[in-house]
This record gives sequence, C-alpha cells and structure tokens, in this order.
Amino acid sequence: MTLTKTIISFLLLIFCNITFGQKYFGQIVTPKNDTLSVEIKFDASFNVNRLIGLQDKITVIENGVTKTYLPKDLKSFKIRLEKEIIPFESVDETTFAQILYSNKIKLYKVLNKISHSHIIRIYVIKKADKNYAKMPAMGLSRLITKNDMLPAIEDCKTSYDKINNDEIKIKDEEVLIEFIKDYETNCFSK
Repeated sequence: MTLTKTIISFLLLIFCNITFGQKYFGQIVTPKNDTLSVEIKFDASFNVNRLIGLQDKITVIENGVTKTYLPKDLKSFKIRLEKEIIPFESVDETTFAQILYSNKIKLYKVLNKISHSHIIRIYVIKKADKNYAKMPAMGLSRLITKNDMLPAIEDCKTSYDKINNDEIKIKDEEVLIEFIKDYETNCFSK
C-alpha cells in the first residue's frame, strides 16, 4: 500500500511540475510596431477554453520585469502553446481576439463567458471596409446557424447563395476558414 501511495505521489508531483512549471513564450507588437520577444505568464490548464484568460489582458516578463498589457496597449501578440503559435489581435482596443484567418478579410474567434460554466464562441468577420459581423457558434448540426451566417455575408451574393442554398454547411472551424477564404475571393479580391 505504501509503494502505491509513493508512486501516486511521485506521478502527481511530475504532473504538477509539467502543468504549473511550464514557461510560455511569444511576441508582443506595440502600437509603434516594435516587436518584442517575451515570456508570457499563462495558466495553461487542460481546459478547452483556456485562452479566454488572454482576451482581457496579457501579463509578460520582459527583461526580468513583469508587465500587464490591456488591448489598448498592444496591437497584437503571439503565444507558443505546445506545438502551435496562436496569434491574437487587439480589436477596437477592447479585447484580444484570436486570429483564425487574416488577409483582406479577417476572421477572429472570441470566447464570451455567459456564466461560471457556460462559454459561447463568437466568430467575427472584419471586412475590408472595417465593418464587423458577429456570428455566435450556437448551431446544433452546424457550427454557425444559417440565420446567423446570412446577415454577415449579405454583401456577397455568391457566398450568400452558397449558404442559403445549403451548398456549404459550416460544421466546424476548418470549413468556416475555407468559406471565409472563398468569400474573400468572390467579393473582395479586387
């Protein structure tokens, strides 16, 4: 019994060191377009919605000094998590939104906390004219319902018809990103 407790304690200690002892690095871009490499203080618990903590502020260690930045203080930042680099951008100086696609059209993901345990994903299209279209991920068989998608793309008949006629169903983020690329090509490539 003591050997089992010792092994369990040892494994728990290793797990805690991996979870809490991990350092995360990235880059921040200041309003003057200075790019700085920093260590990012981040609690990367094994939660699907762990990035919600980075939307309101980011705390970094820069040259040994801890600083906290709000969306009004930075243009953007990137954080390396596991094997991927996740970019964020300040949107209207009010929130850091995760960038899913960026060209003439931008696609962001924002997590909106409704209650302690309920979080809604909202996808935001930033168009070339600087207008935003928000689409909550509230569908059952689709990531975004047709009723939420159509008003966001009504300025592009080709893309609008594809969604309205069920030629494309936005069932996950990968399909959404491909659709946004197609939407950009159809109506914003000139």
